Amino acid sequence: MTSPPPDATEAPDTIEASDLREAQAHFARFAEGRRHLTLYGALCRGLAEDPETASLLLAAQPGQARPVLFLAALHDLVLRDPSVPAARWYSSVVGREAVPTGDPWPDARATILGHADELRQTIATRRTQTNEVNRAVYIVTAFALAARDVPSTPTVLVELGASAGLLLQADRYRVELHRRGMKLVVGDPDSPVTCEGQDRSPAPLPALALPPVAGRVGLDVAPIDTDDEDAVRWLEACLWPDGPGRIERFRSAIELLRRDPPPLLAGDMVDDLGPTIESALAQARALPRGEIHLIVFSSWALTYVRRSRRGEVAQVLARLASDLPAISWVTAEPSGCVPGLPALDGTPVEPDPTVLGARRWRGGHELTAESYGTCDSHGEWIRLSGTGLSGIP
Repeated sequence: MTSPPPDATEAPDTIEASDLREAQAHFARFAEGRRHLTLYGALCRGLAEDPETASLLLAAQPGQARPVLFLAALHDLVLRDPSVPAARWYSSVVGREAVPTGDPWPDARATILGHADELRQTIATRRTQTNEVNRAVYIVTAFALAARDVPSTPTVLVELGASAGLLLQADRYRVELHRRGMKLVVGDPDSPVTCEGQDRSPAPLPALALPPVAGRVGLDVAPIDTDDEDAVRWLEACLWPDGPGRIERFRSAIELLRRDPPPLLAGDMVDDLGPTIESALAQARALPRGEIHLIVFSSWALTYVRRSRRGEVAQVLARLASDLPAISWVTAEPSGCVPGLPALDGTPVEPDPTVLGARRWRGGHELTAESYGTCDSHGEWIRLSGTGLSGIP
């Protein structure tokens, strides 16, 4: 975590009026775009009209002054101290059935002003870090597509931007793809963690087979230790309590992860990729390298790497291609983020989609890159319509 500036817990001597107006405008835009969020919509409407509370956001690090950071800081506070007035409005604290009706803003405002220094400290020293478990909906889909030519080959998983490593165990979840009254189940049908999404593809997927996993390692600039209660609570605080099931799914996934946590390495997603892969392969040392399928994957992580460096991931994998029979680089990133992926035909039906795709090496040579389709960034739906859909049983 970045060290706070010397005055992180103190209100600034002067506040630029233009900065404060922009902060309030950010809250107003958030509320307008998310009217379906009962709690967070109401909080942001209140913040947009209240300069005294909205000014706390100005303590954020450069580029981090976003409503979601303020909301995470307040969520973290109520999780730590359920006695504050705002806590009764959070389903993550009182349970979904006990949340009252009415306007949460008066209690939220009292909590914010009563803990202003504490919130300012959090806002000044934290960044949002979302580990959305339901992203497993499109992660396992992409795994199955990338491995369709080697469905039985043991897989070694390496996640870029792994955070706590919750998506490294995506194969251990029960993933349900719903389509017009039908349900396709992928992963462990008896898992305590269930992820759900809508299949909006032009044609339904009849089956998705996941390869066996022989090893898994995560790489992150600041990996989260699931034994660190403060760090895990911050991950939960970054989730929106308005979303049905998100908090409950996260908690179940954390408990499952603690039973068999994968190694998580601290480092740069490009510079430290090679050593991370070697660490992952060492987990599968009982297998000859000629019997391993390496899958390197990311979900909304590569987009934070400088554009000029993103292609270096492929360079690292290309160098390994002569040593491993099968390598796949699976990505779920914003459109245009991943170098080498073909563009999808047509205009996306849904706004701001995440693009699923893969670059694959087999027998030392790179195959034609594939774009599988699009999905919601939180896994609420997938729409497969691109290349690479042949060969599915």
